[in-house]
Amino acid sequence: MSERNGSTSVGTGTAEIPIVRPAAQAEAAPASAPEPAAAPVDEANIAVDREMVPGMQPTAPVTVRPRPRMPRRGPLTVMGPWAPVAGGLLGLLLGGITVLVLGGTAESFEDRLALVFVVLGLGMLGSAGVLLADEVRMMRQRSRDAVVRPQWVEATAGLLNGLTPARLLLALAGFVLFLAAYVSR
Repeated sequence: MSERNGSTSVGTGTAEIPIVRPAAQAEAAPASAPEPAAAPVDEANIAVDREMVPGMQPTAPVTVRPRPRMPRRGPLTVMGPWAPVAGGLLGLLLGGITVLVLGGTAESFEDRLALVFVVLGLGMLGSAGVLLADEVRMMRQRSRDAVVRPQWVEATAGLLNGLTPARLLLALAGFVLFLAAYVSR
């Protein structure tokens, strides 16, 4: 029977390693005279003494296995490499909806060019928004890590300060949307 059924197994629960003795010791052992028993000895203690290697303590099997620690899930979403593409497609979708709504009123070349700039600007704005959110996540992570690992913060400070791809794309999207407003006036 097993421990799952409620009964315990007989023995130590560990693999037993046979003791191999050289042939010279095996032959000499029966020829020696048996030692007289000075005191009554429990047979279980003798069996345990024979099984254990000198200097080793008996161990018990582990009954409860600790659960592995899962990674900490914070309130922040980890974005993959395709997140800016998805943001850009969302911006293009919003630009397409804008074209469908305003397409009937655009009669001149300037109005149609303004709609093209609006679609391009909204697509760039969608990508910039996702990249900016990822940059904010990295800044928050950096501020959390500043307590534990100050030397790592200095290495990433140059990457997040100054002109980042998110800030550049945001500035270019603003410029393209400004062009859309300028062309349509």
